[in-house]
Amino acid sequence: MKLSNIQKKVLNTLLDRYERRRDYGSAEKSPRRTLLRIDSKSFPDYFHVSNSSFRLMFNAEMEALERLGFVKLEWVRFDRGHTLERVALAEEMLPDIYQALGRRSKREIYREAAEYLTKLKAAAPPLIRSYYDELLHRLAAYESLPPPLRPEKNDELIDLLRGFNALFVPREEEIAKRALSVQLYGDSKRWQQLEKGILQLLRDYHRSAGDTDAEANAEADDATLLEERGIVNNPGHILLAGPLVLATPRGQIDLSLFEPDLGLPTRMVKELAVVDCPAKAVVTVENLTSFYQYVLEGPPERLAIYLGGFAGTARRLFLQKLYRFFHERGNPVPFYHWGDLDLGGFKIWRDLREKTGIPIRPYLMDEKTYLKYLHLGQPITEQYAQKLAALLEDDAFAPFHTLITLILEKKIRLEQEAISLLPSDET
Repeated sequence: MKLSNIQKKVLNTLLDRYERRRDYGSAEKSPRRTLLRIDSKSFPDYFHVSNSSFRLMFNAEMEALERLGFVKLEWVRFDRGHTLERVALAEEMLPDIYQALGRRSKREIYREAAEYLTKLKAAAPPLIRSYYDELLHRLAAYESLPPPLRPEKNDELIDLLRGFNALFVPREEEIAKRALSVQLYGDSKRWQQLEKGILQLLRDYHRSAGDTDAEANAEADDATLLEERGIVNNPGHILLAGPLVLATPRGQIDLSLFEPDLGLPTRMVKELAVVDCPAKAVVTVENLTSFYQYVLEGPPERLAIYLGGFAGTARRLFLQKLYRFFHERGNPVPFYHWGDLDLGGFKIWRDLREKTGIPIRPYLMDEKTYLKYLHLGQPITEQYAQKLAALLEDDAFAPFHTLITLILEKKIRLEQEAISLLPSDET
């Protein structure tokens, strides 16, 4: 049986409406019908005032569908056989209609997707199996899955969830994306094609789980989220500058011998130990330009660490090792963070402080610094101001509440690159 293009269009439209009905899949038969209204908006040519060719062709095509039993036609009163009012789907003929269109039913698609999800759930780390239960519940209720999951795209759905599972596999060492892609898919480029969608699922998982870190995960950039899970483009480095001696299984590293800084491979952090650090303070710096500014112009005898935004696991572990070193020797030096005087800077400070457990203090992130460089700031939008104002309700941001109030008053945010390091600014 060969259907014309217009017949296929009408039947597919009716099926789409049928499958979007709230009672779709219900065991009880509904008296509700699935209808397509023939009006000038959907079919303007049908009502052409001087050319009836489309209307005559359309009527003939619909009558042919009615003879097949696929639809039931409703004509305008007193104009039967001339002007159609509505086309109704003959639901008792659904199996034949799907077969004629070469289309799978939503019920079949969702059943098959549920089978795949059940297998993927069994292979998933226990932590995320409740998320699979939520997805399976949606499929059972014929509800849509969270983007980018599409039940009708079997191969893509499976690959996305295999990647999602891989985010929660414990790793002793970092793994490059291309190597992980080969492990998962036998294709070094497949991960890159799916990465945005995999991370979209990760953010949805944190929201659905009521995770306390959901907001931070939503705002962290993709690289940070992946680094948290030991997945990197290529092996990374932590930029360091200042007085520090580290011990590794292959010997010691004296940081003071390197000028202006040293890139410490992140994969070494787990095995190294702090031997000596005569620094008077440890300062993490959010942005790269400001890091080098601090290294070259800042006070001496300070250990500077480039953060680059939300800190990943390697940087946090390194900071914790430093913190323990000082406390075990009864010499607790202060830890500071220098970042942007804005929403992101405040959240990075809070995230770093909470995830390391170190009482890190803000550096050059105060009202005096803000007012001094206000003329170099950037205006904020009303939406941005609302998000910033929300921090006033959170005690975790108490050290910034006065500054936040000032930013809201001036409607200006300040990036740390605008700040000059003067003797009076030293920590």
